[in-house]
Amino acid sequence: MDQLATEIGSPSRRVTASMLAKRYAFLAVAPVLYAMTVFDKGLGLTLDNCRLVSPDDSEDNVSKSKFPNLSLDGLTVTVPENGKRREWRDHVVRQLFENHLSQVFHILSVVGRVPRAVLWENALVRIIPLYEDGLQEEEDPSVLMRLHDDFKFITEDAPAYMFGERRNPLTTFIKGQYSEHTDKPSAYVRQTCCFYYEMSPEYCRACPKPLGCH
Repeated sequence: MDQLATEIGSPSRRVTASMLAKRYAFLAVAPVLYAMTVFDKGLGLTLDNCRLVSPDDSEDNVSKSKFPNLSLDGLTVTVPENGKRREWRDHVVRQLFENHLSQVFHILSVVGRVPRAVLWENALVRIIPLYEDGLQEEEDPSVLMRLHDDFKFITEDAPAYMFGERRNPLTTFIKGQYSEHTDKPSAYVRQTCCFYYEMSPEYCRACPKPLGCH
């Protein structure tokens, strides 16, 4: 954490933990959920086959980002059996959240002394665009149905144990973020601050702090 703080210019472990959670969700959560919903493919990203590498160690550093990339040591891909997509989805979601992301977040919360709610909302802001953009751009009716059903399942219906928490950590944040007259997500408004402003001259676009200043 201290090494990463130096690399990204973070002033504290709290900020570092939050930034790493947001980056990790972008690298791991977004691809798994996109593959699951759009392509009906389950990507087996586990704690054992994922490794964070600094940009300097990456073979392809086109983006020149200061944040770490994700390296995979092998990857398994699953597909749902006929008529058993819900059971398959349960497995993909549980493997991603309970067996992987939750454990990363618990450690980051302890080491960085940052509330887990902040870390989970960091993940949510990476999840929402996948489904928001998909609902607006996708034309295939079957994919549109999966976009709607999977998003609702992940953010509202999935039981707490699938996240390794006492309750679904995304449900609290997603309440009130939908219009009653449309299935499409409205512009998401964060409820917690990710502390990005502490290492940048500006706030995140969805940060609640500027709203509270007026």
